[in-house]
Formats: sequence, structure tokens, C-alpha cells
Amino acid sequence: MVSLLLLGPIDVSGPTEARAAQFGSPRLRCLLAALGARANAAADADWLAEILWGQSPPTNPEAALHNLVFRLRAQLREHGVTDKLAIVTAAPGYSLRVDRDELDLLAFADRFHAGCAVTEADPGAAVALFDSAESLWRGRPFGEFADEPWVRGDVEALQETRVRIVEATADALLRSGRPADAASRLEPAAAAHPYRESVHQARMLALWQADRPAEALAVFRRLRARLATDLGTEPTIRLGDLHQRILAGERAPTPTAPATPTGTAPPTRRRPTPEASVRVIGRDVELADLAARIRPGTVVTVVGPGGVGKTALVREHARHQGATWIAELSGVASPADVVHSVVSATGAAPRRDLGDLEALVETLSGRVGLLVLDNCEHVVDAAAELVESVISRCADLSVVATSRVPLGLTAEQVSVLEPLTVPAANASSAAIAESPSVQLFCTRAHARNDRFVLTEENAAAVAEICRRLDGLPLGVELAATRARAIAPAALVDRLQWRFRILHSPRDTDPRHRSLHALVDWSYALLSDAGRALFDVLAVFPARFDLDDAEALAGHSEVVPRDDVADIVSELVDNSMLSADDSGYRMLETLRAFGLRRLDENGRRTSARAAHAHLVADRIAPLVRDLFGPGHVAAAGLVAARLDDVRQAVDHACEVDPTLGDRMMAGVIPFLELTMSTEATAWSRRLRAAADVSVEDPPKLPAAWAVAAAGARFDGNLLTAKEYVRCGLACSPAPAVEVYLRMMLVEVGLFQGDVTATSRLARDFRAAGTVAGMAGAGRMADLCVLLMNAYAGDGPAAHRASLRIADLCTATGETVVEGWARYGAGECILDDDPSRAGELLDDAIASAAHTGDRYLMGVALVSRASIEARCGTPEVAARLFTDVLNHWRDAGNWTHQWVSLRTVVDVLLQLDRPEAAAELLGAMRRADEITGAGAYGSDAQRLDAAHRRLRERLGDPTLDEAMMRGADRPRVDVVAAALAALSPA
Repeated sequence: MVSLLLLGPIDVSGPTEARAAQFGSPRLRCLLAALGARANAAADADWLAEILWGQSPPTNPEAALHNLVFRLRAQLREHGVTDKLAIVTAAPGYSLRVDRDELDLLAFADRFHAGCAVTEADPGAAVALFDSAESLWRGRPFGEFADEPWVRGDVEALQETRVRIVEATADALLRSGRPADAASRLEPAAAAHPYRESVHQARMLALWQADRPAEALAVFRRLRARLATDLGTEPTIRLGDLHQRILAGERAPTPTAPATPTGTAPPTRRRPTPEASVRVIGRDVELADLAARIRPGTVVTVVGPGGVGKTALVREHARHQGATWIAELSGVASPADVVHSVVSATGAAPRRDLGDLEALVETLSGRVGLLVLDNCEHVVDAAAELVESVISRCADLSVVATSRVPLGLTAEQVSVLEPLTVPAANASSAAIAESPSVQLFCTRAHARNDRFVLTEENAAAVAEICRRLDGLPLGVELAATRARAIAPAALVDRLQWRFRILHSPRDTDPRHRSLHALVDWSYALLSDAGRALFDVLAVFPARFDLDDAEALAGHSEVVPRDDVADIVSELVDNSMLSADDSGYRMLETLRAFGLRRLDENGRRTSARAAHAHLVADRIAPLVRDLFGPGHVAAAGLVAARLDDVRQAVDHACEVDPTLGDRMMAGVIPFLELTMSTEATAWSRRLRAAADVSVEDPPKLPAAWAVAAAGARFDGNLLTAKEYVRCGLACSPAPAVEVYLRMMLVEVGLFQGDVTATSRLARDFRAAGTVAGMAGAGRMADLCVLLMNAYAGDGPAAHRASLRIADLCTATGETVVEGWARYGAGECILDDDPSRAGELLDDAIASAAHTGDRYLMGVALVSRASIEARCGTPEVAARLFTDVLNHWRDAGNWTHQWVSLRTVVDVLLQLDRPEAAAELLGAMRRADEITGAGAYGSDAQRLDAAHRRLRERLGDPTLDEAMMRGADRPRVDVVAAALAALSPA
């Protein structure tokens, strides 16, 4: 049942039903609506205050807002929905945390997209989903606040989606053989939207298929008269064409096209760097205009047709800027992947405790630079949501997007990029030479053939080529590649012939018709083998190398593997592939053409399968590099191929989860260094697709191993042990078993069971021996040495750890070497803090070199603890601020709680006893939840802190403060600790 109702009057529904009054006061409803509009993201406190009080704010808006939030929480509690609608403090304001199916406007969007996704396969199910989405509406979205500026854009977008649902429902009904029902569904929408041609066209089609052509023709006549009288326009060519077909008595077709755009585009994306060697020609004015528009806090969207040069323009500008992050969205598989693409582009750290978008915004907050989102058109809603969140919180950041349609944001500046100007039909040779499109043609043609020059003899033909291609840079460049083999005059004749034969549908934009014709023509010039390989290479979502191309050809069996190098050279020579030192890439338009060809010949699924097998073959063996000399390189390979892995995991989830499990094995070295939340999400999806559970885990051992790693980072140690049990029950490969055994040792270390952990470490070492992974055996030894140190044998453990570090230096096991130097320092923290600090600094430097975020965090903790025990509390506070932020950014709650134990002592040293008491209460509660309570010296220090706090505060005050801390959400616990560590 939906708990928060925004698609109509603002209200909540919960166990306390049967009430006549609407929820809360108008101001409480306004606050709830504003938080709902930004659900699962932080709503800025200033923004909320402006919405609530406008030009008449209270004397202390912050306190007034806090009081209003308190009242809202109380109202939600009275209605019994606080378990579904949680309002939490989230800098720089508040956030409503809610499952998507508990908020009607999110559930509405999800059901719409789910219906679109199944329309072709199961139109009946699609109709049910669309009807379910429509049933959520109870009136105008956001009720009494619908006309307020802060929500007007959301309201319009929701209303637009509602109309799209009607159109999509009609399409699904037609696919189900129910044209009369489709026509009935469309009738109210046609009356409500008298000028929306897509609705009237859909109704005409439904009536035609229902054998009611006269009514269909009447729809057209009324629409044409209305457009002429009211707007002075005519129906579109596409609608007129449909009218003529019905008028001619043609038989109504059976629909086969997809229902409606759903945002499902060719998979994933790539983030190439600007190519300084390729000069942008004819865009000086546009570059100056773009530079003038871009200021901190602005959003500029460069829009225009495909192939017009949007990407080249923006990247040329970005090349001359400072900090720049470029996220390539052209191949993103779904709107949900947009944030992952931007996370990869910016290097932002995923957060387990926050949504991906909120974590990204927090990372970018305070940074100065330019964020570029390239090719947004197929995920425009998700891109707009991301940009709006970023720009509202990151005042020093500028955002530039490229898209075929605007993002639709209120603050957006839209810069329309037109094709390059072309010479007039009667232009002189001098005027032709000055034309930007001709200059582009000549520059690219000369690059392919240094004998090519513009002359009096060929100038007219070159001008005609540019005119035929409408000045689209991509089309002009593709034509220029032919100049080496075909004279411009002959090229003109060939283009003319091809345009008569090959063309896109009449409703395609004219510029796109020219571009499609040219691509098709270039494709036709390839050999049979070249066309076959081009089609299948289009399945790559990112750059690839020759080995990849050969492997994909081998899996797909389209051409002999030995011929691939020659065929790739043919594709490069024909500009169907771009080559540089990092490999090959296919331009977006060309890739879309190749994917369309795969669809036409029914080979797209098999090509995706071949790609997924290639990815599995590439990364599955990497698990054996865990803790070995190749660990860093293995993690780097996965990081470089994230686009490919994402697409391959998508395929595995749809078709073959077992194949995905091979990929999960290869991801393990990457996961161990990065603590990647995306990797654990892949594991979750694969297990759901395979329908396995902890009660019945017959397969996917690597997915269980990755899930266990994620649970151990999340602070769910008992869950991690359960996942390990499931993985071991699946007869894992030796290298995967090594990782599973290591999880058990880590959990034992946190739980302080010395005897059991020593036995588990022996099992870990034995598994490493069986797998031939010597580095894993050394990691097992380090775990035993740490346990020995915690039991009181620090000096001996210190010496043994140094011997392991020296051995790893000789063997090249850099990851284990860093851990050994950390262990050597950890073992003598109390005995020799100065030497321990030096070793920990070595470990921190090693972690920075290898990219080991996990080691970086634990070494920072120990380094800060030395200052807490032996230095000044002010310095310790600064160091622990860095530590807490590190674990918060990583979402690693297991180590966050361990770090907070020492923060209790630091707060006592800073004479902040109530903050220390609140944190101690939170720690006690966390120990109960995670199953990882303090032991040894940590437990002794916490007990001593407890006694000092009782002496300082007295029992009543201490107990009350500890209860406050125990009741706080863990995110708020960290926020409070950071605030308490700040200078007074």
C-alpha cells in the first residue's frame, strides 16, 4: 500500500485509516510535499524555508524549520507510517527516506517504465501495469501546491507522463488485438489535448484497425480544421501520410514497433578524454557563446540533431578549462545507470548509507570545476534529476549537457547548435572556400589524402556535397573520407543515387535522413566480412582493442578469427571505426546503425551473449591475482572495463546468471581494493535472477562471496557469515573459496574470538595453498599475528609482520606488503608509538600507490589513535575527522564503528562529556546490532571511559545522554561525532 500520496491532495495512508480530515496543517503538508518532491535526496534547508515562509520568514528560520520537522515526524508517528516515511537530517537540510513503492509518484513512474519494458513481450501485462499506474492518481499532483513555482515543473512532467501512459496503453491494446478498446481509451485524452497530434494519430490508427476508417478520417478532418483555425498550421507529414493511407483504402497494419520511448538505449557508456589533435572547425562563435554562458552554478544544455557536433564543441571548451569531469551517457543501459556513469567519471566514492545520487552530490559539494554530461537524450529525465540535485547543492560547479532535447529545468540555459553553414547554390569559388562546412570537408579529406586541395574545378562539387549533407559535421567528415578514392564530382553523383534508394522514414528529421543515407552508403562500401564484423562490434559499449575484437569474432563466429586484424583495418580506413593508442571506438551514430542491423537480422541477442562471454573470459581468471603480484593490475583492468562489465552483467541477469557468477569471481580483486557498492549490487541482482536464497543456495558461489564482502563492509557481520556459508555450500572454485575463508577470519577478528579465528586463519591459509595463491597465505599469517598482538604478544608479531613485508617486497605482492607494514605498526601501537607511526605512514603511502581504499582507512584509524593516546586531543580530533569522513564516503560501517570507539576518548580529552556519552550510547547499541562488540584493550578503554563519564555527569545525566545516542540513526551518529570533533 502506498503511504505518501502526492498525486492529488497531499495525504498519507497507514494503519490509522478511516479518518475524514486531510493530513496535518497546510504548512505541514507543504513541508511533506517538498520533501516528497526530493524523496531520497537532501532538501536544502534554505530552499525549504523559502517554500514555507516565502518573503516573510521567521526570526530564526533554522529553528522554525527544525520545529516544523519535529511536528511533522510526530504527525507521521500518529498515523503509523514512520517505518515507511523516515525524515532524517541530511546536510544541508533534511531528507525523506522512502521505498519507491511507498510514494505514489515514484510508484507511478516505476509502473509506467515497467509497462513500457514489457509491451512488446507481453502487451496484456503492460496494460495492467499502465492501469495500475493510472489508478494512483487522485487529482492534480501536489494538490493545493500544484501552481507553486517550486513544484510547477514536476507537476507538468507528471501530467505529460500521464498522457504518455494513455498513448502507451493504446499501443499495448493494439498489440493485444483490441483496437476498439484502444480507441475508447484515447477519446478522453484527445478531448483534453485538442492539439496533441500524437494522441490523435494514435486514435486514428486504433479506429482504422477497428475497421472504422470513416471515424478515423473524421478525426483527421477535425484536427486539421482546429489547427488551421486556432494555430494557423497544418498537421505533420506523418499524420498526413496516415490520412492518405486510410483514404486510399489500404488495409490497416498489424503494429510491430516498440510502444513508446522508455529510456532503454544501447548499453552503457564511455568517458573519453578530449582529443586535442582534432581541431573544431567553424565553431568560433559558438565556442565564445558557450564560454560566456558558463558560470559557477549554471546549467547549459547544448542541443541539436545527432551528428551536429555537440560533443566536439563542448569538449573543445572543456579542453581549455581547469577541473573537468566528462560523463559519457550515450550507451547507458537504463536511467538508473546515469548516476553510476557520473560516479565513474568524477571518481566519486559510492556510499552504502546514502543513495547513489545523494552520495555523488555530497562528493561534488564544494568543488570548483565543470561537469559535462554527454549525450543525455535517451535518459533525459534521470539526467535532469541528477543535474538539479548537483546544481542546487554545488554552487561552485558548472554543468554542461549535450542532448537532442533540453533537460527541462527551470534554471537551464539552452544553446541550440545548428549545422555548419553551407555555400549558396550560386556561390563563387572564393565564397565556397570560406564556408565552414567546406573547410571541414577539405581538412578531413586532406588528412586522408595529402594531395587533396580545393580547386576551381572541384569547388562546386564539394559545395554540393556539403549542401546535400545539410552541413552536419559527422556526415561531412564521413563523405570526406571518400575523397581519397572518389573524386568530388563522382561523389556527388553517388550520393544522389544513394539518396533515391536508401532513406529513413518520412517522419525522420531531414538532417537525420541525410546522415542515415550516408552511413548506409558507407556501410555498403564495406566487404561482406567488413559489414559482418562491423555489426557485431557495435555491441561494445566502450573502447575495445584488437584482442577484444578477435575474441568477440571467435565467440560470435561471424568471421574467421585470423581475418579480424585485416577487417578492422578496413573499418578504420573507411572511418567506420576510430583508432588511437588506447584502442578502437565506434561513433555513436555508427554504433546505433550497427545495433539496428543486428536487430534487423535477429542477431543482437547472440551478439550480446558473445560479448558477455568475452567479458567473463577476460575477467574471471583475475580472482587468482587476489593478494598476488598482479592484484593491482587485475583491479585496474576491471575498473577500465566497467562499461563492459555492466552490460555483460545485465545480459547475465536476463539470460544466464551462472555466466554472471564467473564475472563476480573476477571482480573480487577490484572489490577488495575499492569496497565497490556497485559490485555488491551486481551480486544481489544475479542472486535474484537465479532465485537463490540463504535457505536454498545451490549455485553462484562467487556472487555469495561478493555479497559476504559487502555485508562485512556494511557492518552486518552475522549476515556476512551466513553468506559465506551459502558460498561454501556451492562447491566454489579454489580461488573463490580463498576469499570466502578470508571473510570468516575478518568476522572473527571483529568479534574477538581468538581461538576460533586462529582455526579459521589456518583454513584460510590452507585454501590459499590449494589454490596456489601464496599472497593469500601471507594474509592469513598477518591475521594470526594481529590476533597474537591483541592477546599481548605485540613485539614478536611486529617482527614477524616485518619479515612478511620484506618477503612481499621481493615477490612484488604490493597489496600484501602494505597490509604487512600496517600490521607491523598496529602490533606496537602501545609499545613504540613513534616507530608504529612511521610504519603506518608507510602503509598509508602504499595504499595511495595501489589504490587500496580499505587499507587506507584502517591505517588512518591506527595513525589517528596514536595521536589520541600520545599526542594532543586537538590534532587527534582533526585526524579522526578525516577517518570518519573516509569511512562515511566508503559506506564501511564495520570500521566506522571501530573508529568511533577511540573518538569517545578524544571527546573526553576535549572536555565534551555529553557528546562522548551520546556516542558511547550509540556504540553500545551498534555492538548489539552488528555482533562485533569491543574486546581486549578496546573494551577496557570503553569501560574506563564509561566510569569517567559516570563520575563527571552522574547516573541520570549519563543514562539520558546514552539513550539519546542509542536512539539516533547511524548516519546522525556520525554527523554528531563530526560536529563534536570540530573546533569549539
